[in-house]
Amino acid sequence: MFDIKKLKEDPNVNIYSRRSEIDSILKGFLGLKKSLIVSPVQFNNETKFEGSTYSSSIIKVAQDYITIDSLVPQNGNQNLLESSYLKLSFKFKNSEHFFLSKLYGFSRNNDYFTFNIYKPIEILSLEKRKYFRIEPSLKEPVRLSFFLNNKYFNANIYDIAGEGISFLLDFPIEKHTVLEGVKIEFPGNIQAITVRMEIRAVTRLDNLKYKTGAQLINLKPKEQDIIFKYIFKRQREIVGAMRDV
Repeated sequence: MFDIKKLKEDPNVNIYSRRSEIDSILKGFLGLKKSLIVSPVQFNNETKFEGSTYSSSIIKVAQDYITIDSLVPQNGNQNLLESSYLKLSFKFKNSEHFFLSKLYGFSRNNDYFTFNIYKPIEILSLEKRKYFRIEPSLKEPVRLSFFLNNKYFNANIYDIAGEGISFLLDFPIEKHTVLEGVKIEFPGNIQAITVRMEIRAVTRLDNLKYKTGAQLINLKPKEQDIIFKYIFKRQREIVGAMRDV
């Protein structure tokens, strides 16, 4: 089952919701003439094709709908007609793109089908991670502090990688906001650093906190070395704890 909520919580996911952005992605992929994966799902007791995936391609991007080709294998055509909603996924510009849609209409010529599906209201784009993410120790947190609208805020980092972090706040920050002079303080004798960062994802969690993912911008080699020093130290702590279990 496609868990869109979980995917949105990933700080590496970009969510495109402007019509111009969606058109640009879809038309760009159409020009590549490559396959996309269609996953029909039923919301009832007859889930005989739940989890099935089929190959297709986009053949037209209109104002309100997208036209896709017959599904391969062919029995996917009938499953699509019976579906409650569709998950569609494709690779474009070195990222995995996903969106949800429903059947708008179809045309049939013998065994050949073309399907019109609603144009999505948002496309999720999962960037390929360059670096491994690791969670700091609760007993020895990595702390974050910054000014926003002339107010001072601090938080504990939820996870950290070579070029990105995520943290929890009591309020949302608008996506693509750039924060200057962000201080990251590591435990132990590891030097603190001051960086710039861009907010890339904000997700409201069940505990009413906002998980905020950010990309660190224009890191200097010394700053990145300090981040990696902490990551490697924390990795050794985790491996040591696993051995003691």
